[in-house]
Amino acid sequence: MKSPYPKYFQTPEGKPISIRTLAMALRVIHKNPDESYPGWNWYPTTGHFIITSVMDGINDRINQRG
Repeated sequence: MKSPYPKYFQTPEGKPISIRTLAMALRVIHKNPDESYPGWNWYPTTGHFIITSVMDGINDRINQRG
């Protein structure tokens, strides 16, 4: 039986990121959300946008289960 839980997340560009790597990156981003971070899109993205995008994805995943 296939697990309903993801083994990785994907950036908007489609790049797979492990859950551990994403959690470590979010800790850093939460400390300085005004800075621009590379690797989320093809251009540097602010931390506020990344946090919002991740939370939207998590909420979407939760709502799909119901």
